[in-house]
Amino acid sequence: MRFRRPSVAQVFVGWCIAVILLLTIVVVPAVAGFDVPRATPQGIGATVEGRVTQVLERSTTSSPRGEIEHERLAVEVSGKTVTVTRDRSPDDIGALHVEAGDRVLLTTVQGPDGDAYLIVDRVRSKALWILGLAFVMMVVVAGRVIGATSILGLAASLLVIMRFVIPGMLSGHDPRMIAMVGASVIMLTTLYMAHGINLKTTVALVGTAIALVFTVALSAFAISLAQLTGIASEDTATLQVLAAQHVDATGVLLGGIVIGALGVLNDITVAQASAVFELRQANASFTVFELYRRAMNVGRDHISATVNTLVLAYAGASLPLLMLLALQGEPLATELSREFIATEVVRSLVGSMGLIAAVPLTTVCAVLVAARVRSDSLVEADGSHSHHH
Repeated sequence: MRFRRPSVAQVFVGWCIAVILLLTIVVVPAVAGFDVPRATPQGIGATVEGRVTQVLERSTTSSPRGEIEHERLAVEVSGKTVTVTRDRSPDDIGALHVEAGDRVLLTTVQGPDGDAYLIVDRVRSKALWILGLAFVMMVVVAGRVIGATSILGLAASLLVIMRFVIPGMLSGHDPRMIAMVGASVIMLTTLYMAHGINLKTTVALVGTAIALVFTVALSAFAISLAQLTGIASEDTATLQVLAAQHVDATGVLLGGIVIGALGVLNDITVAQASAVFELRQANASFTVFELYRRAMNVGRDHISATVNTLVLAYAGASLPLLMLLALQGEPLATELSREFIATEVVRSLVGSMGLIAAVPLTTVCAVLVAARVRSDSLVEADGSHSHHH
């Protein structure tokens, strides 16, 4: 196969994306002084990795609270061997059972006799690397060039979130502005990287941008209407304490809704733009109205499937919470009024309404463009990843 040489416009847009990405993840954080304050509880040291080399002692004694397991472990940490003593109940939920050879995370605690070590969790980096590499290989093998570029788009998205969005919010800047800028950069880079620099992707980008503005406005209205504080969970409450309350909780909530909806927005807008261009290419005699009507028939199917996907994703993430509420046996109206539930409901509804709006908005944009482009030019407009056999 022979790949088509990119046009001057495609090269120019590619360089623009690279510059915008560089500005977002390197220049702006440095110039704006994005400084993430480190919040470590008093007396708690750094977390380090270690390896259990030997179980020195393991015995069980009875107490009024039940059986207590006493352990002395030899753990290799940073080239030296330390002794870790643990007393725990074998029946405790989440009790961490370790054996010789296990890799563990330890936290140093300052004590009267010097530093002591506590085993807090397992080291799971190897398993995560294996799964991550398997994911990348599957995407590249199945998607080939488009799969490889979509992985680059995913990496760019994570860089924007980790280097711009999170530090920007923690530095005290307006979370709404940070989320909007971050979402715009993610939208620009991921769409063009995953789907190529072409007319179809540009139409999808415009549709996504309009739908994103609508989602932001709707999120702000919904948060105000439901009087959400943004401090609904233990995580958000802890964040307020550790960040010395200079992070706007409702702004973080809005930012989370926008970024959460963005991935599905990209998917639905590209599908709609693609449907319009394919219909136009298949039958150039379609009127603007006929083209819109047929594309919306495809879009309605996509809406029902995607909204279901979004709600199920939120429900899956909140499954332990939903089970906990079911155990309490409160009336549904009472449960829905609790902020941690109301927050998830607002997140699901606003995200879904943003998706629904994206379909007709993108379809209108795509129809207006496709109707003005000659049918044979649509082949050129569809995909910089095109190739000749």
